[in-house]
Amino acid sequence: MKKKTAKVSSFIEQMHNFIISNPQFRRDTRNKTETQIQAELRPILLSYLEKYFQAKGYKDYTAKTNKSFYWEGQEGQYGKCRATTFGARNYPDFIITNPYLIAVEYKQSSSGSTIKHGIGQSIMHTLCEDFHYVYYLFHDQNKDKKIRESFSNDTEKFIIEKMWKDFNVFIALV
Repeated sequence: MKKKTAKVSSFIEQMHNFIISNPQFRRDTRNKTETQIQAELRPILLSYLEKYFQAKGYKDYTAKTNKSFYWEGQEGQYGKCRATTFGARNYPDFIITNPYLIAVEYKQSSSGSTIKHGIGQSIMHTLCEDFHYVYYLFHDQNKDKKIRESFSNDTEKFIIEKMWKDFNVFIALV
């Protein structure tokens, strides 16, 4: 398991804040499929990486961004060479390869079992050492936001902290 630094923690936290504060980030996803929301997230993630690389002094920060970002189904290095685990490939929704190797998972549901499924997928990404870190974003589609509210419970707080501490899985919920 790759060691976490303050820099990687800051990168992922800033990425999360950039995503959820972006005006293009959809709050209500109940009438959209997961694939549609992922298509909306892709340019937001690209924009974050461009701003990051521009601030780091890259002259062609757009090219650096494009070399550092992949999405599920895209042709190239990360599309075909994934090892199988339990008969299936570990392939996240998005992959950031630079400045850190980060799998990005997105799920949406009104069911608590879906968030658990995503946590399991995320753990597989780091346990198999395909990725060093995972950013897992979950949209609670309940009108009363009961899944989001559960994050204040002691058990859920413990799980979220343990996922980041022991498995390098950063869980965020909106």
